[in-house]
Amino acid sequence: MGRIAYAEDSVLAYLKSLMRADGYTIGLILGQSTAQKDFVVHLARTPPPAAKDVIEESLISSASNTQPEPGRKYIKSINDIPETWVADHAKHVTRMLPGGMWVLGIFVVGPSDILNDSNSINRLRSVVVAIYKHLALNKYLYGNNNQENLILHFNSITQKILCKSLDASLGGILKPVDWKFQAKATKWHQLEARVDFDRLFPIAADQMPATLKKQLQGILANISDTVDSALIVIEGEPRSSEDTLEVVGKKKKDRKEIKSNNDTTLANKTLQVSMYIPCPKNPSSDILITSCSATMRLVGQVVSRTFVHQKATIEEATAAVKQDIIRSLASRLEMHWDSLIEEENGSPEENVTLHEPPRRVLVALPQSRVTLSDYLFPGEGPQEALVSLQELLDLEMQESSVQKELELQADPSEFYYQNTVDAVASDSNEDSSQDQQFVVYMTGLSVAILVLVAAIVAHLY
Repeated sequence: MGRIAYAEDSVLAYLKSLMRADGYTIGLILGQSTAQKDFVVHLARTPPPAAKDVIEESLISSASNTQPEPGRKYIKSINDIPETWVADHAKHVTRMLPGGMWVLGIFVVGPSDILNDSNSINRLRSVVVAIYKHLALNKYLYGNNNQENLILHFNSITQKILCKSLDASLGGILKPVDWKFQAKATKWHQLEARVDFDRLFPIAADQMPATLKKQLQGILANISDTVDSALIVIEGEPRSSEDTLEVVGKKKKDRKEIKSNNDTTLANKTLQVSMYIPCPKNPSSDILITSCSATMRLVGQVVSRTFVHQKATIEEATAAVKQDIIRSLASRLEMHWDSLIEEENGSPEENVTLHEPPRRVLVALPQSRVTLSDYLFPGEGPQEALVSLQELLDLEMQESSVQKELELQADPSEFYYQNTVDAVASDSNEDSSQDQQFVVYMTGLSVAILVLVAAIVAHLY
């Protein structure tokens, strides 16, 4: 049996809105993938490159000498598709997806039967492979979990749909996919978790000085290992990984009552998730005394909201929650270190340096309970999220649609004050050592946001 892809009727209306008789539009298919089924939640048209990006793309791509004209939202030929531009779009969109959802593939709207033309197929295959390779550069985004990538073509003249799948990791042959539109919305289980972090990461004195980016990458790897080993408990009760989410939350009621209320109750219920970190089997063996030149402390709370299909198992839900936590953390840290103009020098005059990565806001897709994420830096408001939604997801939303209270900004004065207290305490215990001591805090909010606070305290003797 071949793959089946389910999409709502609104997806068909979106495809029709992109029809042109003289050009093509390309974009991304977003949703959730299982062994034999794909559940499509949204199609996102790839925005046209700006003029300078077109020039950069032309230097990278050798497949074509022509590129989309600036300002166009479509391309004249399949061979003009800027594959690295589409791949970069896939990376940015993956950051916005909840755990358990991925870029399932690409769609193309335009004339001619491109999936029956070998030259067009080769070009589309190269686009899918470029996306796969680009997402593989950061494993913490979990961008390549879907088994097969979809290639959907909507003929703008005949209005016929044709979908095929491709294993990008193998570059194999195209396989037929049964694409089905449905009037009723797909039912999703919503899971929500709040994960508290308070971890200290020492930086050994004999280590070579590392950039802040390298240090944060090391912390991300450590946290990823911790989350992977954690126990996920849904609705306060451990269950077998083979159990389905449909049995979660059921109480000992009359069977008839369960049967009549199960669909509506579970469809609208938010399942609460707890994460438990295992303790070392032999804690005493893990105690080490290390001479440190600095420490980095991760403190804060990460909020996770994920969605899994109606028949999902506990194992699938657990994987989705863990992916969401790490994907969100990785997205924030990557965006943060990309935004830095220069590295910290750790001068004695800079007692405290505050680093605040972007906070998470959520936006529900039209006619769906599924929410996608955007990340706002300090000083940015919902209007910046609306720009990202329009450019990356091709969504026109109102500011009231942005759920901005999920994570709040911390009060920087709290951390500056704590650093002053620590510095005074340290001065009272000074000795004859000539070492320069750096204490770096990476912290988050007391409510819900993950924040980086680098507090550098230098004691010169």
